[in-house]
Amino acid sequence: MPAELDFDTKIQRFAELLAATPKIAALTGAGISTESGIPDFRSSTGVYQTTSEAVFSIDFFNENPGEFYRIFGPFYAQTVAAAPNAGHVALADLERKLGKRVEIVTQNIDALHSAAGSTFVWEIHGTLRTSSCVVCERSFERPVFDATVATGQIPRCPDCGGVLKPDVTFFGEALPERALRSAQRAMWETRLLLVLGTSLQVYPAAGLPRECDADVPFVVVNRTPTPLDRFATLVFRESIGDVLPKAVELAATLVKARSETAS
Repeated sequence: MPAELDFDTKIQRFAELLAATPKIAALTGAGISTESGIPDFRSSTGVYQTTSEAVFSIDFFNENPGEFYRIFGPFYAQTVAAAPNAGHVALADLERKLGKRVEIVTQNIDALHSAAGSTFVWEIHGTLRTSSCVVCERSFERPVFDATVATGQIPRCPDCGGVLKPDVTFFGEALPERALRSAQRAMWETRLLLVLGTSLQVYPAAGLPRECDADVPFVVVNRTPTPLDRFATLVFRESIGDVLPKAVELAATLVKARSETAS
C-alpha cells in the first residue's frame, strides 16, 4: 500500500487516472447502496443482525416461502423505494459526460446503477427488477410482485398459482452465467479498476479483481479495509458519494483543458 497522502492529493491523482483512461471497470458492493439508505447484510447494523443468513438460501425459500417473505418484505420495500445517490450518478457521468467506456460489475440487486443512467451493468447477484415462477418459470416485472410483497403475503403466478421468486441469487444457487461471463471479460479488458463499497469478502465476486492484468491500476473506496488495499494505487476510507463526484468533476476539467490545448 502506498504511503498515505492527503485527501486533496489523492483526489487529484484519482482524477488524473480517470481522465487518462478510456476503458474503466467498477466493482461495486453494498457500500454504494447504503448511501441510498438501503441496509447492507454483514455490518453491525446489517440485515444479518436480525435474521440468519440461512433465510436467504434457496432451500429455506423453497421450504418456507411464507416465512421468507415475512422477513424479506421490509427490506424489499426499503430497497425499491431508494433512489440513486451521488456515487451512482458520478459513475454514470464518467460515461455520459467524459465519454468513457464504463462497465459496472455489481453485487447489488437494487438496479440503482441502471436507474442512474449507466449503460453497461452486470448484476452478478441478480436483480429485484423481475421475479420468476418456480413452477412455470414465467418472468414478471415488478408491479406483479410489489402489490403482494407489500402486504407480507406470498406472491403467486397469475397463470399457474406457483410461488414467485425474486430474480436474485440465493445461497445454494449458481451466479447468472451471462452476467458472470460479462464481468470476467470486463476485468480482462479494463485499463483501470474501481473497487467501490465492497470489502471483498464474498466469493466469487471477491476474486474478480485478480482477473485484471497485473499492470492495471486500481482504486479502492471503502469504509473498512480490504485484502487488496496493500496492492492498490489509491485507497480512500471516505464515503463514495464524497470521493467519486469530486474525482469525476476534476477529471472532466482535466479532459476539457487537454482538449482545448490540443485544438
